[in-house]
Amino acid sequence: MLAVVKDPAKRGIILEDVPLPTVGPWEVLVRVRAVGICGSDQRIYAEVNPARRRRFVIGHEIAGEVVAVGERVTEVALGVPVGVEICIGCGICRHCKVGRVNLCEKLEELGVTVDGGMTEFVAVPSRNVHVLPRGLPFARAVLADPLACVIRGLEMIPVTSGSWVAVLGPGQMGLLATQVLKRILRARVVMIGTRADRLALARAMGADEVVNLRERDAVAAVRELTDGGADFVYEAAGSAQALGQGIAMARKGGAVVMLTVHREVQVDLEPAVRGELHLVGAICYTYREYQRALALLAEEQVDVEPLTRHVFPLAQAAEAFDFVLSRQGIKAILVAPPDDGGPERPPAGPGA
Repeated sequence: MLAVVKDPAKRGIILEDVPLPTVGPWEVLVRVRAVGICGSDQRIYAEVNPARRRRFVIGHEIAGEVVAVGERVTEVALGVPVGVEICIGCGICRHCKVGRVNLCEKLEELGVTVDGGMTEFVAVPSRNVHVLPRGLPFARAVLADPLACVIRGLEMIPVTSGSWVAVLGPGQMGLLATQVLKRILRARVVMIGTRADRLALARAMGADEVVNLRERDAVAAVRELTDGGADFVYEAAGSAQALGQGIAMARKGGAVVMLTVHREVQVDLEPAVRGELHLVGAICYTYREYQRALALLAEEQVDVEPLTRHVFPLAQAAEAFDFVLSRQGIKAILVAPPDDGGPERPPAGPGA
């Protein structure tokens, strides 16, 4: 079967034939109909890490159909359309036992540490699949993963109606966060970025104010617009500079959510100490946030049309990566070969 493979020792990806995965007793085999390319995939594409010896299939924003089930699986039916969670927990550590699989002590991640979904078929634990709501297209369902991450991050802070939230980064996470903040939480949003076209899109999606870093000092602008500082800051840009700006633009007693993973960064933490800020990390999501994300997508409470415009066949994965890496679009989605019927509309599953 065709797959997008990462060789850790080389930059880029390889498109090649790989064996059909075997299905364990607690697993299901999903025929992949659509899979998104996100910022994490782009970082994996660029990464060179010879110490990581095993090649692997990338991709974790997965939607498809169940075509086989393991001998111990009873709760998942053949033929149902599903979305797939990224996090694979051990099931026995204290975090898994309370439903926080994203904090598992032995966490594995589809498409990051184990084979993922940029391929034709992927084997995943049965507990990782969610039956899609009736009529939700596969190409929209892949957005459940980033939307669930957004929901997880927003649940870490007590956003109230009318509060000011500064969102750094008008990528897919920032744009989804803007909509949840405006449409669900009724907050006021100021979006910070560098590209006029994405800032215009953020405005169209509900942002009350936008700040172009190429034209204005972000910290000063946000402090002015929010009368002294944002109540909450949502950092979705993935840069040390953005993190430092986020800390500096928060009001005293406010909170900063770090949605992206920062390793070694140098930022001024004095404002965090003197302002008694809450610095909060948010990683992935749990079953509950993924379910909520699917519901919001099915009910069309968030607009993902701008994120689903650019669709490529799996065989054109290299072109799709070139497209997003050259910043021609915010997102690209890979779909099943045309002769497989495409990703347009799955059949309804039981209970949908």
